[in-house]
Amino acid sequence: MTRLVQLVADYGPGDLAYAELTQRLALAVPDAVVHLTRVAPGDTLAAGYCVADLALTEGPPDRIVAHDAGGGRVCGGRTRGGAWIVGPDAGWSWSFVIDELSSLCRLDASNPALAIVHVAKGHPHAVCDPVPRESVPPVPQRVVAYIDSAGNVKTTIAEPPAPAGSRIHIRIGDASGDALVAGAEEIPDGELALAAGSGWPSRRGGRRCFFELVVSGGSASNRFADAAPGTTVHVST
Repeated sequence: MTRLVQLVADYGPGDLAYAELTQRLALAVPDAVVHLTRVAPGDTLAAGYCVADLALTEGPPDRIVAHDAGGGRVCGGRTRGGAWIVGPDAGWSWSFVIDELSSLCRLDASNPALAIVHVAKGHPHAVCDPVPRESVPPVPQRVVAYIDSAGNVKTTIAEPPAPAGSRIHIRIGDASGDALVAGAEEIPDGELALAAGSGWPSRRGGRRCFFELVVSGGSASNRFADAAPGTTVHVST
């Protein structure tokens, strides 16, 4: 039976770090299947968003979601669904998931690859001292979080800025445009819209959802000059 390892990292195939990780896993956990989601160098905000999406949505309960973007002491935590998350305590890597974990602890591993091996094999000394909740920075408000391959701009806007069907003005960096606040209706082709993302279950009940900028049949990222994660999203009505 295979063990799914979701790796969110600022390196990938062709990089020595990725080769070392897959080689170590092949030796210690031969049934592991690694799936890579790549982010920009040192981009802990995008990494944190991807980690939450992979760890808190539906998937195999024994999966491991690892992240490696930015330095720091390697930590680990487990979701209510049983997934393990491991990776450095760096930047916003843990910000999106911290409230959905029973605890966050430092691990006895010098790097994420070793942490993955220890967790996968149930290493008896893998978990060390706890990480205080207040040491994890909150998710920054109204910024670009992640841009997917379709050009959808995932943001940290948590509430609709206006009723569905309204027109709002969006500015990200030096680029701006008018957008439709999308509701249940289909978004017309070519229309820039601010729409609710799929989100993930929340311990407080319901779903935690962030809004995204989308263009039906096009790329919202291109409309905003491929703004990098962390860039402020200005909204006016």
